[in-house]
Amino acid sequence: MEQNAPGGQHPHRDLRRWTPSPVSDNEPFEQYAFQPIPNPYNPGAEYFLQAGLPQGRDQVPLDDFPKTASSTLQPVQDPRKQPETKKRVQWSFWTWEIANCLLLLISLFAILATLYPHDGQPLPQWPFSITINALLSIYTVIMKTSMLLILTSGVGQLQWSWFLHPRSLKDVVRYHEAAEGPLGSLSWLCRYHIRQPLTALAAVIIIAAVAVDPFVQQLVKPVDCKQLEDGGPPASMPRTNYLSYDRDAFPSDVLATIASGYYTPQNLSDFTCGTGNCTFGTEYRSLAYCSICEDVSDSVRIEENCMIYHNKKLEPGSCHKSDIPREAAISEWNLTTTLAAAPSPLSLNFHRKIDTNNFTVVTPKQNIFGIGRISRRLDTSGLENTVSYIGLGNDLGVIFAKSDVSLTPYDPNNQGDRAGCDNAATNNTWWCRQYGAAKCSLQPCVRSYTANVDGGRLTETLIGQSDTNMTWGYGESAATEGLVRLQNFLGVVDTQCINDAERQGLVAAGYKIDDKVRWLPYNLTFNPRIDTPVDAAFPQSLLAHECLFTIDAEFNNDIWTFVLNQFIVGIVQRQYPDNEIRPSYSGPTQLLSLFDSSHVNEATIRDAMNRLADAITLWIRTHGYASHSQRAVGEEYHYAICVKVNWNWVALPAVLTGLTMTFFLLMVISTYRQRLPIWKKSPLTLLFHGPGGTSWIDPNLVAPASKPATEIDLATDRGTQDFADRITVQVSRDEYESPGLRQVEPRSVRMRKPRGVWPSKSSTRHEDNNGVYSGI
Repeated sequence: MEQNAPGGQHPHRDLRRWTPSPVSDNEPFEQYAFQPIPNPYNPGAEYFLQAGLPQGRDQVPLDDFPKTASSTLQPVQDPRKQPETKKRVQWSFWTWEIANCLLLLISLFAILATLYPHDGQPLPQWPFSITINALLSIYTVIMKTSMLLILTSGVGQLQWSWFLHPRSLKDVVRYHEAAEGPLGSLSWLCRYHIRQPLTALAAVIIIAAVAVDPFVQQLVKPVDCKQLEDGGPPASMPRTNYLSYDRDAFPSDVLATIASGYYTPQNLSDFTCGTGNCTFGTEYRSLAYCSICEDVSDSVRIEENCMIYHNKKLEPGSCHKSDIPREAAISEWNLTTTLAAAPSPLSLNFHRKIDTNNFTVVTPKQNIFGIGRISRRLDTSGLENTVSYIGLGNDLGVIFAKSDVSLTPYDPNNQGDRAGCDNAATNNTWWCRQYGAAKCSLQPCVRSYTANVDGGRLTETLIGQSDTNMTWGYGESAATEGLVRLQNFLGVVDTQCINDAERQGLVAAGYKIDDKVRWLPYNLTFNPRIDTPVDAAFPQSLLAHECLFTIDAEFNNDIWTFVLNQFIVGIVQRQYPDNEIRPSYSGPTQLLSLFDSSHVNEATIRDAMNRLADAITLWIRTHGYASHSQRAVGEEYHYAICVKVNWNWVALPAVLTGLTMTFFLLMVISTYRQRLPIWKKSPLTLLFHGPGGTSWIDPNLVAPASKPATEIDLATDRGTQDFADRITVQVSRDEYESPGLRQVEPRSVRMRKPRGVWPSKSSTRHEDNNGVYSGI
């Protein structure tokens, strides 16, 4: 290559290809113009080529190089004469970024793969006590590192697209800071907003990546949970399909069970749960007793007659105290309260008679509250050879009647007016009206439950029951079978329990099965006291499969005869002591508790009847016929700490992963379309391709290539790094010069080369048509 061009002009030094300029120590410094020529690597793009002297005079002139074959420089052809070739995206220069994209995806899927199988499960017990949060932290570090490496490289590459137009040199610093962290990215966004959309996107991702760690940690939440206990007996709950009753020996414990449940709701205690934590999620059914009450106060008839002692004689007068003259005194009154079609003693008469001579009370006691019973029996008028005392249930009449207290709003218990009765919207209560009536019923039924045992404490939930007023089926024949009348058995079938064969058998027997009606009254044709095998044929299979519920009808009669008549049926009376400010009441203890000093109402009566039904049900479930009282089976659990995954928190890492990969793809495409060299964020680009070019490099101080056939392409980040690896620099602190970075001789002696050898003894240097140096 000629050292001086004709006319004294120096050959152009392409900033993309490293070409040292020949210079003489005696040649003065001159200013040379920049001449744009086409880029031989990217057709259509231009680079500025400078013909001029190096920045320093300490370089060895190329004239001093020996003119040997090994050091002869081949002439450079004019790149404008090179044929244009179609180039593709150089993916090989993005290998590290592509690898990080894969690592980014792997870390995201690793988070999902780790959490999904453990969602709702106990905390995993891994070796070395590794926790699930520790793994998530590792995945997060890998994710953020890969993400930031991709973004940093991309932002570094985008700065060269930014400088395709005249920009401030300080923007190099701004781009560097934007690629380094969220503060620099925020500063760049505040200054340039979206003037460079891809850079703005990268800045937003870098800022949002700060929240990746807390978002990933929020994915996992430890919660208390129950785990199925393996081995051991299952949990069980008492239930029965058939209550057998021996009339000759009525159970003595029925009264105690009912008395306890009447005052305080009783919890079932006859259940098994070894761990103290069990669940009965599947519905189980049992024979039971049910109650229903309705307010029938509108059916009450009231008659009032008052006699007032006035002017030394009794005269008819008003029964309202406010209408009575102050000087007068109430002498006699008569109040009759009657519940229509109610059984005795629900037609109650309340009266008071005073001896006008000495003003003493002649009738010191009056009925004020009562409960009566009517037995509901099977209509046997059209049946032959049928017992006439088959009981189907019992109806109750409850009445709260007027007394002298109703003549005034005064509350004798609290010595003040009756509270809550001054508002017309709320005063239609038994307490405010001072009278009321209710009609209730108690009879057999079938109840459906689910249950849960938590810490040894049972919570049983009633989810359904058969109709309380439903008439059950009964035995269809009066003939005896084993000395047992079939008509003494009441029966009902759960149509949601039966199989197809049993359904067909019922239809063939004349029963109409309506899918909308679950409970079907059934007339027994077999003796339920005879043990039934599991594989029994229809109709015995109904009882074997726990679909038929039956009870001895005599139980409905005897429980009232021996227990409930004395317990709940009776009268409460008002007494008149000498001091009438605080009246007293007498009657059965249960009724006095229900009466509650005239504070009784329909709600308290309904609750009392429900407690009675629950108490009877509790006794029935634990005293069923053994062969038809298989216990309900549940599952035992133990407490554990489980993993609860809040999947909503994975949104941010997933979105940032997708945006990062999208950014990388768009950045590569943008670089290709703009035909920019792939310099990325390397600071060497400014050293080799900046305003000073490569003129500062002393070829005699460049280390030889590690491989004989190494090619250096300064248009790529890889090429600049390979070339920079062979150049040694040092900060100069000479007192006669300002501090600066100077090229020095490599430290290794074996890397030193004789003066004039380019750059090693066994290598040759030449420039091909593409401007790539080989042998350097």
